[in-house]
Amino acid sequence: MKVLKPSKLSVLNRCFEHQRRYYMGVSVLAFIPLDEPPRLLPEAAMWAFAGERLGAEGALDVGIPKACGEYLIHGSAYAPGGVAVPELPVGVRVGPLSKQLQVSGDRYWVGRTQPSAAQPFTELPLAWDRAYGGPDFPRNPLGRGRAEVELIGQPAVLLPNVEDPRALIDAADQDVEPAGLRAIDISWPQRSALAGTYDQRWLEELFPGFAADVDWGVHNIAPRDQQREGWWRGGEDWELINLHPDKPRLVGSLPRWQARSFITRAITEGEATREAFEEVPLSLQTLWFFPDAERAVLIFQGSIEIATDDASDVLHLMIGADALAAPRPAAHYAEVLAARLDRDEGVFAALDDAPLVPPGQAEASEPTLDEVMQSREGLLEANLHKWRVREAEAARAFVAAQGLDPDVHGPCMPDPPAPPPDPKDIPALIESAKAQAKAMEAEQLARQAEVEAELDAMKVDGLDAQGLREEQATPTGPPTFSAATQRGALELIAMESRSQGYINDEIEEMLADDELYASWKQGEQTLRGTYLLSAHTQPPAPAMAAEDLEDARVCLRKYLEAGRSVSELNLTGGDFSGMDLRGADLSDTWFESANFSGADLRGAKLDKAVLAHANLRGAKLDGASAREANLGKARLDDASARAIDLESATLVGTHLERTQLSGAKLTKANLNAAKLIAVDASEVQAEGFVLSDAEVRGTRLCGARFERVLFVGVDLRGVDLSGIHIHRGAFINCPASGAKFDDATLDSVAFVEDCPLDGASFVRATMPRCNLRGQKLDGADFSHASLDASDLSSTSLVGAKFYRALAREARFVRADLDGASLLTANLMQAVFTHATITGADLRGANLYAADMARVRSDERVRLDDALLTKVRINPRYHEPAVERDQ
Repeated sequence: MKVLKPSKLSVLNRCFEHQRRYYMGVSVLAFIPLDEPPRLLPEAAMWAFAGERLGAEGALDVGIPKACGEYLIHGSAYAPGGVAVPELPVGVRVGPLSKQLQVSGDRYWVGRTQPSAAQPFTELPLAWDRAYGGPDFPRNPLGRGRAEVELIGQPAVLLPNVEDPRALIDAADQDVEPAGLRAIDISWPQRSALAGTYDQRWLEELFPGFAADVDWGVHNIAPRDQQREGWWRGGEDWELINLHPDKPRLVGSLPRWQARSFITRAITEGEATREAFEEVPLSLQTLWFFPDAERAVLIFQGSIEIATDDASDVLHLMIGADALAAPRPAAHYAEVLAARLDRDEGVFAALDDAPLVPPGQAEASEPTLDEVMQSREGLLEANLHKWRVREAEAARAFVAAQGLDPDVHGPCMPDPPAPPPDPKDIPALIESAKAQAKAMEAEQLARQAEVEAELDAMKVDGLDAQGLREEQATPTGPPTFSAATQRGALELIAMESRSQGYINDEIEEMLADDELYASWKQGEQTLRGTYLLSAHTQPPAPAMAAEDLEDARVCLRKYLEAGRSVSELNLTGGDFSGMDLRGADLSDTWFESANFSGADLRGAKLDKAVLAHANLRGAKLDGASAREANLGKARLDDASARAIDLESATLVGTHLERTQLSGAKLTKANLNAAKLIAVDASEVQAEGFVLSDAEVRGTRLCGARFERVLFVGVDLRGVDLSGIHIHRGAFINCPASGAKFDDATLDSVAFVEDCPLDGASFVRATMPRCNLRGQKLDGADFSHASLDASDLSSTSLVGAKFYRALAREARFVRADLDGASLLTANLMQAVFTHATITGADLRGANLYAADMARVRSDERVRLDDALLTKVRINPRYHEPAVERDQ
């Protein structure tokens, strides 16, 4: 369920059950100051405030509608003017309800009937521990007045500080009704007596819903004299006496607002599902006052019947609020919902609260945390503006001192920084920026066309539009800058100058500057590093000139025979096909677009070599090391690369067809968009490995071992992953119908989003703590597999096989096991709530302590010889009332 709301309203929702019908309670909370006119305060401020005030005492609301309206006061009694008094009255009036309390300072009994003098106070909390009661008094086990306590080293019985003035306590053995203004705990008899009857009949027929005879007043948390007939309407006057440290009397009226709530419900009709937009009627049921802080929380509550006990049929919940005098139609809210759900513009619609709050309430009332942060971040701009103003004023004063007009000869005063845009204007600003960008792009293209036309019209040899485009095109091949070449060019200039009797001081200084040369070397290394990482993103470098091909082969062979490093050679586009390069050190060398087809590179060292766009068809790379090498968009068809080390290598877009990769090391390798067709990748090893948008058709991954691996957008249909070992991994949007995971170990592996696995085989697989939630597994075979603590909730397992499988503590919540075979499976403590097991074969299964509540079954289910000890079967499944009524 997606919740949509304005930033100044909060929402709570809770599912509950009554009389075998399901409901969702909705509470909309509004945080306001106790002043006029009414203002909505930010939701974040409300939760921070409530958490600080209520603490462990309780929550503002539990999301279940009440029997009638009520108010609560959370605060203290304050002596007027801050002058300590021994006692004072506290008064509350809210609409038709009024209440008085007598508040006294600390007292104790002298004997059994004589109270001591009250200690003067300036503030006294109106909490239940100050009212009458005690551990042996169920109506207020937190109170005082019954049990002895130690007072100045002597046993004493304290009198309650807070009393009903109509029933003051007269003697130590007198029981009186506790007096207070705060919430009453559900365990106290004032509320628990209304809960209803929970007997065997309830357990068998109504569990876990409320009792048939429940009094909905059990959900009212205020004392009875703070509950009214019906609901609050809005606009009621209120008055608070002696509840504020500086204002003995606070008065006001409730805002004339009405909260609104809407849901989008999915309704199944046969094979089709439609969506229905419905309103959840709300009423103002609860008022929380915090007088000393001059704050209040209004809680509008209501409920709606739903089809499932967890509201899985509810797709969206949206809340808002209207002025009582001008409620907006449901169609308005439907439009707001559609706007906020829009894939492209929804994020901008969510910035505008105005359509979901009463008129005038979308504007800022008090700074939010984001606004405070924004103001702090704006200090730099503000200070920079002040500096510019000072500089401009100083310059203008100097001009004026010279007898000149500063408006003519001096600088203009800088404009103040623009205020941040209103959130509701942001979509329009973005659209305007997009339009400007498109206009600038069109203008640039038109200007380019004019320049090209002028060049062609000039008809100058070697100067035309095509040449200009080639010059502006993306560069290809390796970088051309070299520190040694740069230094050599300077030395040549210096030599020529000396031969002519002239010393070029500037050149000589540059040649003598070791730091300058070091910076050139650093720049060269940076360019080489950038090229190594990005060579595959450039257009392929052209092949080496035909007349240089043989020289390149000879040069490479001579360097290797002499034991010299070939990294200083640029062998881009060379032809080394068929060469015997076994064990050769070719690391850090540029071989982009080179041809190594049929070459023997077994045991060669290719670390950090650039082989992007290279042709390695049929090459032998067994046991080679290509750590951090770039083989992006290279071709390795029919190549043999057994046990090759490709740690941190780049294979983006690399084409591997019928390639032998068994035993390869792929830790941190990047194979995004690679094509692995009919590749033997058995027993490969990788840690921190990502395979994204790759094609692995007909590839074998048998016995592969992966740690922290991600498969993203990879089509695994029919792929053989038998014996694969994955510890902590995920398959995201990877169709794997018919894939083979036999004897695999999948520890803490998740199949996320759309990963259909129908017909897949997991025979003898070990799969602890796996997440298969929501996937299609029809006809999958989990025979002899171990699925302990795995989550198969909401999966489709029609006709699946779990013969002798271990699935202890596994979750099958809402799974469809129609016709599935769980013969002799160990399902101890498994959870099947809401699952469909029609026609399932559970003969001989171990269902000890399994949760079969609300399981949907039929007469075809077979349970012969199944262990059913401690199986939970209540509550039983029944047809959803809402769907039945449609």
